[in-house]
Amino acid sequence: MKTLSAIANHLEDERRRLMLDYQALAERTGLTPLSVRNILQGRTAPRVTTLMAIADQLGLELLLLPKVVATGLQAHSVEEPAPPALSRVDRIVAETSQLAAAAAGGKKTKGV
Repeated sequence: MKTLSAIANHLEDERRRLMLDYQALAERTGLTPLSVRNILQGRTAPRVTTLMAIADQLGLELLLLPKVVATGLQAHSVEEPAPPALSRVDRIVAETSQLAAAAAGGKKTKGV
């Protein structure tokens, strides 16, 4: 399971990528800029609904996965295929990540 710090870092990275300041994100979520900053810097443990609202405004979705799927997603890469039960999930995640990187101006990698 990811730590609160890891989740906050991911949200903060996405906020920066989208070039949103704390004020703009606060207005979109109905929170104060201070609350948004504290959450994205891992200083405050937000309610799940607050986390969902922030993620939504950043174009992200919170997912709950069975541990076996989450472990499989972490343990395998595109070059090293996952076991058959996880290969479809891995492929979807890899393709989505590559498409997002391409949309953000990153390099498009092989396989997509």
